[in-house]
Amino acid sequence: MKTAIIYTSKHGTTAKVAQMIADRLIGDTVSVIDLKQVKSPDLNSYDGLILGTSIHAGTPSKTMQRFCNDNIEALTQKRLTLFVCGMEQDSAKQQHELENAYPQALYQHAAVKCFAGGEFLFEKMNFFERAIIKRIAKTDKSVSQIKEDEIDRLVMKNVE
Repeated sequence: MKTAIIYTSKHGTTAKVAQMIADRLIGDTVSVIDLKQVKSPDLNSYDGLILGTSIHAGTPSKTMQRFCNDNIEALTQKRLTLFVCGMEQDSAKQQHELENAYPQALYQHAAVKCFAGGEFLFEKMNFFERAIIKRIAKTDKSVSQIKEDEIDRLVMKNVE
């Protein structure tokens, strides 16, 4: 099966998770595509698509939103998996962020959906971002909360 993992990442966490998924998809031919570098990937050459976006302050990437809206017909013709990366701790809010990250038609069509956790990478944030994180999250150092068990679940369900 040919699978494309298409993502957008602000500080690199979604890129890291996309690569973790790719490394675990044994037996598939996998392409990892950054929407910042490839604006319009050819979706026709893939059997399955995995879309990933980061969530910042409850909001998904505008680049991913635009990509989904521009390609919604083609995306709903493929086996589809969705994931988001974010630092929300409350499971109900995580679910809400996941549901709102993608157009409703894609969310309903997706066979697998995953909140993959996230990271605060202070060394990659600007002054304003660091100040907000210090105030809201009460931390001033980099933190990783990537959910490897959720990534494993996504991969297992994706190969079924």
